[in-house]
Amino acid sequence: MKLLLIREGSTILTTESDTTFASEGDLVFLRTATLCGGAPEQAVTISTLYIDTDYLFDLWVWQLAPIGHDRESLRAYTMRREFLPPLTYVRPAPETAHHIGLVFDDLRDSLALGADEFYHAQSLVSELLHVVAPLIGVTPPSTSPTTSTLTVPAPPRNRKFAPLRGEALAARRALHADPARHWSIGDLAEEVHLSRRQLTRVFSTAFGKTPMVYLSMMRAREMARLLAETNMTVAAAASQVGWRSRSHAIEVFRRSIGVTPDQYRSLTGVRNVDIPDRDRDAIERTA
Repeated sequence: MKLLLIREGSTILTTESDTTFASEGDLVFLRTATLCGGAPEQAVTISTLYIDTDYLFDLWVWQLAPIGHDRESLRAYTMRREFLPPLTYVRPAPETAHHIGLVFDDLRDSLALGADEFYHAQSLVSELLHVVAPLIGVTPPSTSPTTSTLTVPAPPRNRKFAPLRGEALAARRALHADPARHWSIGDLAEEVHLSRRQLTRVFSTAFGKTPMVYLSMMRAREMARLLAETNMTVAAAASQVGWRSRSHAIEVFRRSIGVTPDQYRSLTGVRNVDIPDRDRDAIERTA
């Protein structure tokens, strides 16, 4: 993600969906995978800070930890437009913009000194986020029936960390060994010699998700990898990870990743797919 501070001059910033005029003292926040071009008016000077998305996400998760939201559900939510638009523009008060500029300058000087100034640079990033975050703002997720099916209703601050039971580890190994298998909770329970109810309780306590939700998450991640690294069709990728219905695969993928398979591919995957999706409904017909 990028945080831009307009230091001097002005420019017109354009993304696929927004056009914004920004001038001296303005702040612009660009989400990851947002294509943005600028057309300066005569001249413009911009300070830019690139922030690792995982770093920001970890900070945000800790803020929401007392609420008890599931980490993977939060990661999917942060990819959605309703959480934060691709381009966010704010015009802070002049004294705030001046303060932000000074922090940018201190951060530049600190980074120029190398690894010895790492902790000082980190503290400056924290100070910058402390000032900027209230200006940008995000839409936090709410607990919904969908969320409750994906999570265990126990806030992280109250979770008791204990050694994982062998049956939970064995069930996870079985899922990882053959994620494309047409698993049922009964099949998995039989593998680890537990009842279905016991397996669900033991697995959820260990990993924060029921076995079937965990399996869906695994399949969605593998499908995302296939879409990003190959030119397989959506139907073929869904079939390879174990989903028989293309429409079901798209819905579960969207819930897990936050965008549809086509949207994910357009952002991070193969942009020119040369294999036509002729078998678009083949999986559904044979399911």
